[in-house]
Amino acid sequence: MVRGSIIALALCASGPASAQEVDWRRAGGDLFGAPVGSVAEATVEDGPVRVQALSQPYQAIIDEAAAEHGLDPTLLHALVATESAYRPGALSPAGAGGLTQLMPDTARELGVLDRWDPEENVRGGARYLAQQIVRFRDLRLALAAFNAGPARVARLGRVPDIRETQDYVRSVLDCYLALAAGRSVTNAVQCRPLESGS
Repeated sequence: MVRGSIIALALCASGPASAQEVDWRRAGGDLFGAPVGSVAEATVEDGPVRVQALSQPYQAIIDEAAAEHGLDPTLLHALVATESAYRPGALSPAGAGGLTQLMPDTARELGVLDRWDPEENVRGGARYLAQQIVRFRDLRLALAAFNAGPARVARLGRVPDIRETQDYVRSVLDCYLALAAGRSVTNAVQCRPLESGS
């Protein structure tokens, strides 16, 4: 069946064609993705090509807290962008507050005296995230536990079927990927994958 598809595809192409000219979607849907629009062209220069280093709000505080707990600083930045959009005074309807949106009881358990203090909040949030990663050994589960509580995730053994939690995990991972690719983002909306023509 695959061989027939390849032959049919070859017959559809008239004359010599490069991979850029062939519409591969007919051979396998959008398996190969759509062309990406409105992105910077890479230039050929002498020396290595480097992705832009992170330059985010609260850079030093977040990087230091990440290093203290063995976390990738990009991951901690992604969590902060998703949780609070880098607003230290952010307060959720459920009562979570600060840059990493710590609940009052969680903050106390982590030894955070003032969850509105950016440095204390980020240190507590980094510690809590590291605890979940060590416990669950899976980043998706650790993020779900950060959002929905570790007891619920441990009981289920998976990301709960809670829309908010599923969206949260996806959002943090999208922010992580955006930041790792050199994009400067400060909130979850900016982290969404770039669409063709955007």
